[in-house]
Amino acid sequence: MNSLTPLTAAICAVVVVMVAHEPVVSGIFLIAAAVMALCAGRRHRRALLAALVISVPATVSYALIYVPFADDGWATTGDLSLRFAAMTVSGLLLLSFVNADDLMRDLQLRIPAPLVYMVGSVVRLLPMAQHRWRTIRQVQLSRGVPDSWRARTSCVLPLVVGLVVDAGNRARPLQRTGIGETGTRTVLVPVADPPVQRIGRWLLIVASVLAAVLAVM
Repeated sequence: MNSLTPLTAAICAVVVVMVAHEPVVSGIFLIAAAVMALCAGRRHRRALLAALVISVPATVSYALIYVPFADDGWATTGDLSLRFAAMTVSGLLLLSFVNADDLMRDLQLRIPAPLVYMVGSVVRLLPMAQHRWRTIRQVQLSRGVPDSWRARTSCVLPLVVGLVVDAGNRARPLQRTGIGETGTRTVLVPVADPPVQRIGRWLLIVASVLAAVLAVM
């Protein structure tokens, strides 16, 4: 599957749930996303769990804001919490189907290379930080440093310095590849983008726009 397809679906799902602002719509998207995650692999179930965890603080904040000061505070809290959970779960779940490397290779042919690099840097920041964090912790453990909160806190500075150094080391090779040059670009291994998926993405966009228009009217 082309990574633009789940990315488009994620954006459309979030937009529809946000604009519709109906508990029924939010519930349908939430249940559908949960079923999809349970039927998919471990990575997608982790995305579901992360989205649910993110929804908990939002629910608490809604309760603190609306329950003490509104007659229908609990109803408003439930409505907003359900909508937030539906947007978060459906968005993160669909994004878990995106392959970052395939997405970057595909975008190279669609948008300017510097913008692709910036997007790719943001997408890869978390995996790179996680890898460097594990490396630092392994070095600490090999030196006999106990696994404590103090030891974990001491990893922050070398983590930040390492990420900055990595960014500097990537700058010179990028200049050699002509990332700032204009003109037609090619990809060694193009990402497959079947016509069915291209049509499906446009249909999702059109359906989302129609749903937004109907919700506003």
